[in-house]
Parts: sequence; structure tokens; C-alpha cells
Amino acid sequence: MGKARKFLAPEQALIAELKEALGNARTLEDVYEAISHALLTLCEADHLAVGCANPDGTAGLQWKTETVHPLLKDYADWVQEDFVFRATVVQPNVVLSDVQMLRGQPLTETETFRRSQGAGLKLKRVLASLLFTEQDLKGGIALYRESSRPFTLRAQWFLQQIIPSISKAVARLQEFYALRFERDLLKAIAMGGSPVLVLNGLGRKVVDTGPAIPLLERWFPPHELSDGVPRAWVERVRTLARFDAAVDPRLESLTLERGADRLDVTFSPSTVTWGGRNLWQVRMHERAHWMRPDWKEKLTAQESRVADCLHEGLANKEISSRLGCSVETVKVHIKSLFEKTGIHSRAEFVAKGRRASTTSGRE
Repeated sequence: MGKARKFLAPEQALIAELKEALGNARTLEDVYEAISHALLTLCEADHLAVGCANPDGTAGLQWKTETVHPLLKDYADWVQEDFVFRATVVQPNVVLSDVQMLRGQPLTETETFRRSQGAGLKLKRVLASLLFTEQDLKGGIALYRESSRPFTLRAQWFLQQIIPSISKAVARLQEFYALRFERDLLKAIAMGGSPVLVLNGLGRKVVDTGPAIPLLERWFPPHELSDGVPRAWVERVRTLARFDAAVDPRLESLTLERGADRLDVTFSPSTVTWGGRNLWQVRMHERAHWMRPDWKEKLTAQESRVADCLHEGLANKEISSRLGCSVETVKVHIKSLFEKTGIHSRAEFVAKGRRASTTSGRE
């Protein structure tokens, strides 16, 4: 990069100016505006894109660009096939040219070139870097050229000088976006009051309300959970999120039963989206049996049925008719209920037998 040294003095002044502008950036658009004119001019590039990592943890980046949006709008769908991503991910915070990335592979044989052509672009050269802090992906930057003339070492050197400042700015934005994203999600799901998981289209947990995970741990053994989410629900959301097939509406709800307890679950698109993609709310409503568990475990199945009838306020004759037994048999069961629980009247049985105060989403 010896050729670039004669530009050092004026470029250092420009670098200082860009760093100051990046330090004041509050949005991804601010970052783009701070660097676009200088980079496009000095590096003789036709296009610029600056990306920020998704706050929900999904692959790909959300890009700010004036001209190459048709190529990058669905980037998460093909990021693993992009030769730029595959090369820069193993050398984070280092600016690489397409020559260094491709290592002799013809550009025309890449998925990136094919998609570029399909998007009506004629991209032939690229300078790019993925931006990491420690081990976490924060963002990316790419300069594109439509001519076959390679980017100069001078351009590569200049971009490398401001990579640390761009990385810091995008990391700061990502943290802000993640906090705002989670706040908006929690605001949206708090309206229902019941425990909620929010999953992305791959079934990965994005956020949850406090009672959700303990509730699921009561209903599912550990080997059936992945990051607190039932594996079967992960697959269900992946199916619901598909665009290429009609979805069975029966997948949008389910009811689980365990003894007298029930868990009603609904799956619906969230009112908060990320990158134009739906997130999924999994809302849970536990209907626990009315009776306190320490009493219920003392009773036979028939005694439990009689107890439920007492809870409904039924008279002995009504209980007899419902359960298909004599009134005398009902009296025997009620006497047994009272003896097992130390109770002396129907009203006392119902009042003292109710389950303790309920939690959110549970009754």
C-alpha cells in the first residue's frame, strides 16, 4: 500500500472528520450519511451499503443503501451462499477485495453475481468487511463497482482506517435497536396479560414474559425443551412462517391436558415485525383445577368428581343424576371428602379447598 502513503496527510484530516461524524450518529441512516459521499468519491465506487445485525439474533443484516436494496432486501435468505459473507466472516474487521475473497473462482459462477443480475445490477467489484466486537457480529459495510477495474490499494487502505469507528457506531446502534425492539415487543405482548413467548420465523426465542418459562418447565420435561421452548412448538412456528405452502389453521392453537389441568396455547403473528418479517406470539393460558393440590391428591377419582359438583353448588340429587349413582352413594362420598380434608360443611369445603391465589395466565 506504499502508493497510498502520498495521500496520507489530506486523508488523515478526512478520517478525523468522518470519525467525529460517526461518533454523533444516532441511526443507521446517520452512519450512512456520515460516510457515503467520502467513500463513494474517494474509493471511486458506484454503490455503498451499511448493515446492522438483527436484534432478534437471526442471520443476515439489515442494510441501509440508496442503490443496491434489490440485491440485499432478502439477504437473510441467502447470506450463507454469499461469497462476500463467507470470506469476511473468517477475517472480521478486515477490508477484503473481491480478488482476495474469490481466490481465483470466477465471479460469474457465484450466487451473489446471479442475484445481482436478477436484481438488475451489474456489480463486478466489491470491497467489504464484517464488523465484530469481541465475538459478536454487529454489522457490515460493502462498496461495489460496476466496472471491471479493481478497487485500488488506496481505496482499500482508506476504508480500513475508518472500520474501527464504523464498527463502534454500528455496535452502539445495535444495542439501542435491541433495547427498543425488546421494549416494543414487551409493550405489544403485555396487553393480553397471559404468559407469552415471541419467536422468530425459525422458532428461536426472541423475548418472553416472566411467567412463560417457569410455566413451560412445569408442563414439559427438560429434554423436550430448547432454550425454554418446546421443540414441537419450534417446528410448528417454522411451518406457520412458511410462505410457500398453505398452512393448516389448526396449527394456530392447541390444548394440552394433564389430569384436570389444561394449557390453552395460541400462535399468531406479532404486531411488531423485524426487517419486514413476522415474529410469532405464543400466548399461553393455564386452566388449573380449582382445588388445592394437597387436597386433590387425597381423593379418589369418584370423590374428585363429587368435589367438582360441590364446587358448582349442585345438590345431592343433582350430583346423583350427573354421576349416575344413588343419593346415598353421593352422601357417602361427601362424608369421605369431609373426613379426608378435616372439613364439616359444603361451604367450608369449597372456601378452604380452592387453589391458592393465581398467577398471570393461570386460573
